[in-house]
Amino acid sequence: MRKKSVREALGFNDTWFLILGIPLLGFITPIIYVGARFHRPPYYVWQSFVFTTLITAVFWLGNRMILIWLRRRYPAFEDSRKRIFITGFAMLIYTLMVANLNGVTPPFWAKDEIWYGPGCNVMGIVNTIAVASVYEIVYYMRQLKISVTRQEELKNESLMAQIKALKSQVDPHFLFNNLNTLSAIVQDDPQLAEPFIQQLAKLYRYILEMPESTLITVKEELDLLEAYAYLLRTRFGDSLSVTIDIPPSHHAKKIIPFALQLLVENAIKHNIASTAKPLLVNIEALDGRITVTNNLQKKQQPVISTGKGLENINSRIRLLANQEMTCITTMDKYIVTLPLFPEA
Repeated sequence: MRKKSVREALGFNDTWFLILGIPLLGFITPIIYVGARFHRPPYYVWQSFVFTTLITAVFWLGNRMILIWLRRRYPAFEDSRKRIFITGFAMLIYTLMVANLNGVTPPFWAKDEIWYGPGCNVMGIVNTIAVASVYEIVYYMRQLKISVTRQEELKNESLMAQIKALKSQVDPHFLFNNLNTLSAIVQDDPQLAEPFIQQLAKLYRYILEMPESTLITVKEELDLLEAYAYLLRTRFGDSLSVTIDIPPSHHAKKIIPFALQLLVENAIKHNIASTAKPLLVNIEALDGRITVTNNLQKKQQPVISTGKGLENINSRIRLLANQEMTCITTMDKYIVTLPLFPEA
């Protein structure tokens, strides 16, 4: 039997547990079960230590094999209840067989009341429960740790997939719109073309090079948003106003990547933005959260939307903090509130 295989089944390397545990349990068993003492009758004699150590080894090693075999057969954490029930039953049968059919002590149905006769059943059952409990607790804690680690890995994998999906959604939209804007600027006001191209390149490079982290600082998100807002102001002129009021005290906190950019884009997508009816987007920090508010002036022709962008943000928030992004629609405003995460 390979050592690695046994260690995985037990949850730990039990070599020292065996070396120290068997003689120790063999030593204290006569003291506990028959009251043996060194200074008064019934006296503790070496024969009792040898016998209890040997019988303890038989109980221990045999039940250990049962543990290993059943843990290999039912390795899943979800099968713990079934495995424990079967293991307990198999151990009971084995322990009673050893206690009554060992050829040294009489079985429980015998009338002979010699030392360690019928009491061997009680000794075997109690000692087996004690030792098996230690093995089970260690194994349970290890399996629980593995399960938690795996859940974290799955959560991170899900977050990374969502960030990639969000990147793929943002990139084509803003690039297509701003290339059209750049084409118009080059014809109408060539002097604005160079700074526009610089901001466009800065923003696009920022998106491509941003690490696929589950969270970034508010400062990093605001840098991205400032470049994006510049492009929007150039594109829409007086038809759009994006106001950012986030104090420096919030800059080190963490936020979902691309969240603010997507919310501003969402406001533009669903609302009229014209000189007569300018779209006003206000981003501010309130009560430890960031609120994005825009005046509500929906387009006459509703824009077809899958809603995946907002749901993407919300699902990432739920995975990270078990919270929700709140969206409130009033008579004249649409308000989205995002939680902030503590500094690392």
